[in-house]
Amino acid sequence: MMFGWLAHAFGTVRSCADTAAWTISRTSVRMSGPELASRLPLLGGVLYLPACASSRPTRDVAPGWLVTREDLAPLLQTEELRASSMIGADGPREWIDCFAASGAFCARLHLLPDTDYLAWDALLARGTSLPAAPVCPGEVACKAAIAELLCFRTLRMASLDVLDTLPLGQLSLLGRGIARDVARAAAVALEPAFD
Repeated sequence: MMFGWLAHAFGTVRSCADTAAWTISRTSVRMSGPELASRLPLLGGVLYLPACASSRPTRDVAPGWLVTREDLAPLLQTEELRASSMIGADGPREWIDCFAASGAFCARLHLLPDTDYLAWDALLARGTSLPAAPVCPGEVACKAAIAELLCFRTLRMASLDVLDTLPLGQLSLLGRGIARDVARAAAVALEPAFD
């Protein structure tokens, strides 16, 4: 996904003044929360934006799974990934929104230069292209509680799988800039703070 849209997008980049002509390319992937959770550690570092507590789905965690943090539970309720990519005034951006079966927004995973692009592409390999749409201000932002730089990991505890996170160690300067911009657009704090 990353390389295909990037090659096409650079051929159609428009000037900053022509923002009404910018579009977002989208792909939909049907994927259960447990399958998503088992594949998240392969991504390496990402920017994670969990849904606000008031808008998270309230269903129980998937059978056979535990989470170490409450804001990870909605990932296990995911039924659809919707990947979006665009070229803006400051370069390419790509993210995945996770949705529950009810259509409720669960979380956003934002691609960083530090993310494993091959694992990202593999996650979206079974995707179905959706029609491109014009960029709207609300499309790029999401209703998130925080923006957090992290790596996912899964553990086995007795007969249960556990979804956990680790702080993101090293981060490129470009990755830091993208993380700041995304957090600012979503009007949330960037955790952990750096600088």
